[in-house]
Amino acid sequence: MRLGADVIKYLDIYETIKQRIVDGYYSQKDKMPDGTALAKEFGCSELTIKKALDILVKDGLVVRKRGSGSFIKRPLSSLAPKHLYGTTANAQHSNQKIETKVLNYSVEPAGSHLADRLNCEEGDMLYYVIRVRIVDGVPHILEYTYMPINIVTGLSYKHVENSIYQYITDDLGLKIHSSTMEITIGAATELESKELHLGIGENIVNVEQIVYLDNGDIFEYSNSRSLCKNFKFSTNFVRS
Repeated sequence: MRLGADVIKYLDIYETIKQRIVDGYYSQKDKMPDGTALAKEFGCSELTIKKALDILVKDGLVVRKRGSGSFIKRPLSSLAPKHLYGTTANAQHSNQKIETKVLNYSVEPAGSHLADRLNCEEGDMLYYVIRVRIVDGVPHILEYTYMPINIVTGLSYKHVENSIYQYITDDLGLKIHSSTMEITIGAATELESKELHLGIGENIVNVEQIVYLDNGDIFEYSNSRSLCKNFKFSTNFVRS
């Protein structure tokens, strides 16, 4: 098997098993199928299965017990937000109604700060999108998003009004892989005060995020400003 095909294979298996865990396909009371059984199911080598499971262990979704096998870790909540699925998907998963108010949709050259964050050259053209995300009729989040136009090709106003992540995965066929993020408390600006119904300077949660595709390309740099009372974040920590 070619190296490139092998990489795609174990990432596909990783995504499939991860979705099974999220959906409750594997019971937490039982151990997962062993490497031999999974290799037979997916038509690959046990080494490929090991690579996929290694990522799940690093994600904190699977724990290995020496001599016993692999087991699913208990999640905090099946309804916990999964940020790499996007705001629209998370709202739908929680049976909430999501609306999007677009405040800005433009293409602008990257300055030094954005070039550093997106690992691109100064002057490279970026989509710049500002959106208010309204959940069950209440404004929850104001998003400032930058994306390189040479990676997220053909992004239109129609996509911005709906789900950008859905366009990236379903229409462009790209795979969102991972992100780095920093969560801080800031002060609401005049725009955020107006759109999120806050007092100017009132506390607001800021999530600064850089998001990667499975080929290592950075396709998004964003700052999401959320109401403190509605903000919820959960994760798994693994000591390496």
